[in-house]
Amino acid sequence: MDKVVITLIIILCFGAVHAQKPVVTDEFDRFLVTKQTKVGDVIGQIELVEPNPNPTSWSLVKPIPGGDRRNYLKEGQSDATKIVEIDANTAEIKLKKKPLINPGHYYAEVRATNVDGFMEQVLIIIVKEEKPKLEDALRIFTQKREAGGMKFYATETVDKEKIDYAANISRALLLKDRQGSGLITEQMKKTNAGMTLFKTFEERNTAIGFYMYQSEVGVQTQDLEDEEIIPSYIRLGGPRDLRRDASAEEITHMIHRGGIMKVYPGVQKRLEAATKVAVERGFYQPQDGLPIEDYADEYLAFGVDINYGVLSHRSFEGKRLTPENLQEMDSELYDILHFLFPNRVEFFKAMGW
Repeated sequence: MDKVVITLIIILCFGAVHAQKPVVTDEFDRFLVTKQTKVGDVIGQIELVEPNPNPTSWSLVKPIPGGDRRNYLKEGQSDATKIVEIDANTAEIKLKKKPLINPGHYYAEVRATNVDGFMEQVLIIIVKEEKPKLEDALRIFTQKREAGGMKFYATETVDKEKIDYAANISRALLLKDRQGSGLITEQMKKTNAGMTLFKTFEERNTAIGFYMYQSEVGVQTQDLEDEEIIPSYIRLGGPRDLRRDASAEEITHMIHRGGIMKVYPGVQKRLEAATKVAVERGFYQPQDGLPIEDYADEYLAFGVDINYGVLSHRSFEGKRLTPENLQEMDSELYDILHFLFPNRVEFFKAMGW
């Protein structure tokens, strides 16, 4: 189905989007330059995440360390605006000058502007001598695990104990499925679902050799970084003085997209309806720039966080977001979570806590 049609359907489901500023990805686009790339060549094109009726003007912004939403821009990075330019009307990225650093990584931000405002996203230019080869696509991952119906691919620099912890999260989340129909686990095996674990965001962002051939190697993946894995966070109840552990959220996304959506379409419809209601009543607030089609995906992960007790420091209408209060706050989300996943006591027991 055409992307525009899908988006229109989702808008009908969730209601019209009032903000009409152009929506770009909240992450990045990466493009490759090799010694074969000539000055003037189009190396890629930026696209809006959602259709917008207003004309969009495109420009490049020099990288400012810490100036982006995900903090991908850091001190010492090379400026991509020195070697590439963007067509103001088409958003095509063209090489304007041969890079001096090879191999290397260049960074900038892309700004999309219309009469209602602007949004920015990160642009990464990867410079290599030659185009990466298909047969080398998975060689970056030297550590591998298999758990809960999914595979874990990690680079050499990822902490082995963190890989094991992430694998245990997967096993624990799918405990109820294994004890029941096993449909989610089996579907994830069929789709070759997996987690890609990198040491840092920068290692992931510049792993163009894998992402160029991801569809060819037949791996459906979700990313997780070593620096995002905090093994004591969930067990301790999400203390505010400890960095948040993203393991359960990212693995939930993979289970949702790689299994739940395919084997339980009725549950997916219920989740989308529950998400719409939650957004309307302000119980769930999607982050700025999140595509509408991802609302339900993120809401499910939001519910998992509540269900396992890591959002208890937050409140809604005077009540804490605790596992005990979730049923009263959103009975539909509560029922969906308890159909799919173990409760907090069962999850903690499966984790060995």
